[in-house]
Amino acid sequence: MDMPVNSSLLTLLMRDPALDIEQTLQLSIDADPDISIAHDSVVSGSKTQLVYRGVTFFVAIDRAQQKVSQWKHIFCNLDPAHIRFGIDIGLGPHVTGGERVPAIIQALLALGQKLGSLMGAVAAVWHPARVVSGFDYFSEVISDYLAGGAFPVLATVNFRVDDKGAISSTGLALLSGQELHVADNDMEQREMMRRIVRVVHDIAINGPIREAIRLGGLEDKEVLDLDPTAQRGIVKMKVYSIPDA
Repeated sequence: MDMPVNSSLLTLLMRDPALDIEQTLQLSIDADPDISIAHDSVVSGSKTQLVYRGVTFFVAIDRAQQKVSQWKHIFCNLDPAHIRFGIDIGLGPHVTGGERVPAIIQALLALGQKLGSLMGAVAAVWHPARVVSGFDYFSEVISDYLAGGAFPVLATVNFRVDDKGAISSTGLALLSGQELHVADNDMEQREMMRRIVRVVHDIAINGPIREAIRLGGLEDKEVLDLDPTAQRGIVKMKVYSIPDA
């Protein structure tokens, strides 16, 4: 089953054809005391508004064809033909524009993990980055994040490598208003990605880079230069080794 881009941020994919999705959603809500139905909403047909961690989210049952087969898959052996339903989750009307508030995004990811676990999700789709994660992986990295660990970068931000080896992010702008671009570097790609993930984590948690800064790198005498001024909405990153004096 393929899926068009929609207004939700996250979609949980289900494959059980015998699942009574409306009843299962209601039972899942009832089973968790931390999730409540918004006072001006009910579980009506295919959609409702839920309150979790003080934030209102819309939740809708999606039976449309889902176009995710060409999106990036992370630890996910998804057969689109076996997907029967999706559960869309997005920000409620009272928190529109809250994507750049880390606590709101954290609450949304936590809600997705809870509902996905209760309802037997097999994958999680993060629309802004066009990333599809196997649900076991998604649940693991969200649990780590909720426990004070790293932001779930690979489940929420995509990376493209052009024919010259430059690496650009997609999806970080939702969280910060900025995307990251790394070019002109001879470092092996896997090692560069370790540094990129660290910087993306910092931006997602602490907000956009406002001025050119230099950070300590992952190795001794290594620095990361971040420059947001060269192009609007883009942070350019370079990695240097500082020579001995």
